[in-house]
Amino acid sequence: MLTEQMKSLVKGGKCLVATAGKDGWPNIGPKGSVMLVDDSTLAFGEVTGKQTYQNLVENPKVAIAVMDYEQRVGYRFTGTAKLETEGPLFEQFAQRFAAMNLPRPVAAVKVKIESVYDLGIQNPGGKIE
Repeated sequence: MLTEQMKSLVKGGKCLVATAGKDGWPNIGPKGSVMLVDDSTLAFGEVTGKQTYQNLVENPKVAIAVMDYEQRVGYRFTGTAKLETEGPLFEQFAQRFAAMNLPRPVAAVKVKIESVYDLGIQNPGGKIE
Protein backbone atom coordinates (compact mmCIF):
# COMPACT_ATOMS: atom_id res chain seq x y z
CA MET A 1 0.00 0.00 0.00
CA LEU A 2 2.78 2.48 0.86
CA THR A 3 4.93 3.67 -2.03
CA GLU A 4 8.65 4.38 -1.72
CA GLN A 5 7.91 8.12 -1.71
CA MET A 6 5.41 7.70 1.14
CA LYS A 7 7.91 5.63 3.12
CA SER A 8 10.64 8.20 2.56
CA LEU A 9 8.44 11.04 3.81
CA VAL A 10 7.43 9.09 6.92
CA LYS A 11 11.09 8.28 7.66
CA GLY A 12 11.76 12.03 7.51
CA GLY A 13 9.80 12.31 10.74
CA LYS A 14 7.63 15.36 10.07
CA CYS A 15 4.26 13.82 10.90
CA LEU A 16 1.11 15.18 12.50
CA VAL A 17 -1.38 12.86 14.20
CA ALA A 18 -5.07 13.76 14.35
CA THR A 19 -7.56 12.13 16.71
CA ALA A 20 -11.01 12.84 18.11
CA GLY A 21 -12.54 11.67 21.35
CA LYS A 22 -16.08 10.48 21.88
CA ASP A 23 -17.18 14.11 22.21
CA GLY A 24 -16.04 14.73 18.63
CA TRP A 25 -13.55 17.49 19.44
CA PRO A 26 -10.43 17.10 17.27
CA ASN A 27 -6.86 17.05 18.46
CA ILE A 28 -3.72 17.28 16.35
CA GLY A 29 -0.11 17.06 17.41
CA PRO A 30 3.35 16.47 16.01
CA LYS A 31 4.79 12.99 16.45
CA GLY A 32 8.48 12.66 15.67
CA SER A 33 8.52 8.94 16.37
CA VAL A 34 6.27 7.76 13.51
CA MET A 35 7.80 4.72 11.83
CA LEU A 36 6.96 2.05 9.31
CA VAL A 37 5.99 -1.35 10.68
CA ASP A 38 5.21 -2.85 7.27
CA ASP A 39 3.72 -1.77 3.94
CA SER A 40 0.30 -1.12 5.48
CA THR A 41 1.06 -0.24 9.10
CA LEU A 42 2.54 2.81 10.84
CA ALA A 43 3.34 3.21 14.53
CA PHE A 44 4.40 5.91 16.96
CA GLY A 45 5.31 6.11 20.61
CA GLU A 46 2.87 8.01 22.82
CA VAL A 47 4.96 9.64 25.52
CA THR A 48 2.61 12.02 27.33
CA GLY A 49 -0.55 9.97 27.72
CA LYS A 50 -2.60 13.13 27.39
CA GLN A 51 -5.09 14.18 24.70
CA THR A 52 -3.94 11.96 21.81
CA TYR A 53 -3.83 8.93 24.09
CA GLN A 54 -7.16 9.69 25.76
CA ASN A 55 -8.83 10.20 22.39
CA LEU A 56 -7.47 6.88 21.10
CA VAL A 57 -8.80 5.09 24.19
CA GLU A 58 -12.26 6.49 23.38
CA ASN A 59 -12.06 6.37 19.58
CA PRO A 60 -9.31 4.43 17.78
CA LYS A 61 -9.80 6.21 14.42
CA VAL A 62 -6.71 8.25 13.53
CA ALA A 63 -5.19 10.26 10.69
CA ILE A 64 -1.46 10.73 10.21
CA ALA A 65 -0.31 13.48 7.85
CA VAL A 66 3.17 13.87 6.43
CA MET A 67 4.32 16.68 4.18
CA ASP A 68 7.39 17.87 2.32
CA TYR A 69 6.62 21.56 1.85
CA GLU A 70 9.58 22.22 -0.45
CA GLN A 71 8.58 19.44 -2.86
CA ARG A 72 4.86 20.12 -2.33
CA VAL A 73 4.06 16.47 -1.76
CA GLY A 74 2.30 14.89 1.17
CA TYR A 75 -0.12 12.22 2.29
CA ARG A 76 -2.81 11.61 4.87
CA PHE A 77 -3.04 8.06 6.15
CA THR A 78 -6.25 7.10 7.94
CA GLY A 79 -6.81 3.97 9.93
CA THR A 80 -7.56 2.30 13.22
CA ALA A 81 -5.12 2.46 16.10
CA LYS A 82 -4.23 -0.29 18.55
CA LEU A 83 -2.59 0.72 21.83
CA GLU A 84 0.20 -1.62 22.94
CA THR A 85 1.60 -1.26 26.45
CA GLU A 86 3.98 -4.20 26.27
CA GLY A 87 5.68 -6.38 23.70
CA PRO A 88 8.40 -5.90 21.08
CA LEU A 89 7.00 -2.76 19.44
CA PHE A 90 6.49 -1.06 22.81
CA GLU A 91 10.04 -1.98 23.87
CA GLN A 92 11.42 -0.66 20.59
CA PHE A 93 9.91 2.75 21.34
CA ALA A 94 11.04 2.56 24.97
CA GLN A 95 14.64 2.05 23.79
CA ARG A 96 14.42 4.85 21.21
CA PHE A 97 13.00 7.24 23.80
CA ALA A 98 15.63 6.29 26.40
CA ALA A 99 18.36 7.06 23.86
CA MET A 100 16.86 10.57 23.52
CA ASN A 101 16.54 11.01 27.32
CA LEU A 102 12.75 10.87 27.10
CA PRO A 103 10.50 9.00 29.52
CA ARG A 104 9.19 5.55 28.67
CA PRO A 105 6.18 5.73 26.39
CA VAL A 106 2.71 5.27 27.79
CA ALA A 107 1.96 3.12 24.76
CA ALA A 108 3.08 2.18 21.30
CA VAL A 109 0.33 3.13 18.88
CA LYS A 110 0.05 0.79 15.91
CA VAL A 111 -2.07 2.09 13.03
CA LYS A 112 -3.39 -0.21 10.33
CA ILE A 113 -3.76 2.01 7.27
CA GLU A 114 -7.21 1.84 5.71
CA SER A 115 -6.94 4.71 3.21
CA VAL A 116 -4.41 7.19 1.81
CA TYR A 117 -5.13 10.69 0.52
CA ASP A 118 -2.92 13.00 -1.53
CA LEU A 119 -2.01 16.27 0.20
CA GLY A 120 0.25 17.49 -2.60
CA ILE A 121 -0.43 19.73 -5.55
CA GLN A 122 -0.90 16.91 -8.07
CA ASN A 123 -4.23 15.64 -6.74
CA PRO A 124 -5.07 17.63 -3.59
CA GLY A 125 -7.40 15.72 -1.34
CA GLY A 126 -7.75 12.85 -3.78
CA LYS A 127 -8.05 9.35 -2.38
CA ILE A 128 -5.18 7.10 -3.45
CA GLU A 129 -6.05 3.84 -1.68
